[in-house]
Amino acid sequence: MIHLQSAIAAVLAQADRTLMLVGARIVFSLLLVAVQLYVLRAMLRIVRSMLLPRNKEKPLITAVLALIVLINLPLVFFIIESVVRPRQLLLYGPPLAYESMIRPFAYTFFVWTLGSLLFAAASPIVMACFAVIQFFRRKRTEPQDDEPTMKVFDLSRRRFLQLALTAVASMPFAVSAYGAVAARTRKVVERVIVPISNLPPQLDGLTIVQLSDIHAGMFMRESQMADFARIASGLKPDIIALTGDFVATTSDQVEPLMRAMSGLEAKHGVFACLGNHDIFTRSEDAIAHQFAAAGFKLLRNKNELIDIDGAKLNMIGVDYFFGTRSTSSALDQVLRAVSLEGTTILLQHAPQLFPQAARFGIDLTLSGHTHGGQIALTFGDVIIAPARFSTMFLAGLFKIGDSHLYVNRGLGTTGPPIRINAPPEITHITLKTA
Repeated sequence: MIHLQSAIAAVLAQADRTLMLVGARIVFSLLLVAVQLYVLRAMLRIVRSMLLPRNKEKPLITAVLALIVLINLPLVFFIIESVVRPRQLLLYGPPLAYESMIRPFAYTFFVWTLGSLLFAAASPIVMACFAVIQFFRRKRTEPQDDEPTMKVFDLSRRRFLQLALTAVASMPFAVSAYGAVAARTRKVVERVIVPISNLPPQLDGLTIVQLSDIHAGMFMRESQMADFARIASGLKPDIIALTGDFVATTSDQVEPLMRAMSGLEAKHGVFACLGNHDIFTRSEDAIAHQFAAAGFKLLRNKNELIDIDGAKLNMIGVDYFFGTRSTSSALDQVLRAVSLEGTTILLQHAPQLFPQAARFGIDLTLSGHTHGGQIALTFGDVIIAPARFSTMFLAGLFKIGDSHLYVNRGLGTTGPPIRINAPPEITHITLKTA
């Protein structure tokens, strides 16, 4: 009877999750459809403002309609999948055999969609600013009683305004396209010095190279991953730390990941922890098997002590923890169960629990997960990014007391294959005596 009740509860929980997933996907789909209709309306207004002859305007309007429909075909499939087979809240995840064929269409769709969202968000702001400027211009240039109130409209000025409007409208799409290129081509090695209190002399100058959020899949090919592995090994580190999210959407992506990463070399070994995508895709066993074959140490809620000329370096790794209330107690249990002897380095995919790690006296926590915001809009010192809603630790080095956290921006992407103000990162960390 107890087993039956447990089974029924599991089925109901799965049903609730499926309904929530279907609802979220449909709401998201409707938002994207509304944005596309807004963009279509704006594009048609631009076309009509050109005052083209009827025989030229009509084919151009037809071309605009066809373009938007073709670009958004993936959205149609996404809506259908939301009802028929809602597997995940992602717009892609094709079988490996079809990735190369689908990749160009997926890039086009994501670049266009992000550009559309930026356009829809920026347009009201631009219009409001334009209205304010016009209001004050009219105030300053009010005609005198003896001046004519109607002036000749210069058609060349109209043409200039049309070109300016088209240029402004295309800017969000240009920014989105730049972000897609930047996500693939820019490889940034960040060099960081971390001062550690009571660091043994034998560990002074020890180097750690951190890679995170590789997201092997359609937008992270094997050749790219092999390039990252060569850069990391070329830095001649003492330790290589891999902080999770090795795959994007399926466990099938573990094999190409490991073909690329198996050449990683570090003096004292390669250590890793799992991220949320590794668990969501049920890739844990495949990753553990492949890592063991390559000689990598996957630390799943455990630690490993390394003796370096008599000094102890304590590498601790924890799985990605789900939920909100349970995460603190889960991390507490892990850190109470493992040895905290020596200089402690904690590999923890998400940085949210850094304050808790600091309370345990962890010397250095290495995390990723945020992608540095991935799409981060900066206004002076203010950074606007979706990841800001989940953590204040977006990217870089942080400190609480004598405990430090470094958040790596990651190498891959999730959702749109686009990075803006958050370039891919390989981190070269040097430990120094505080």
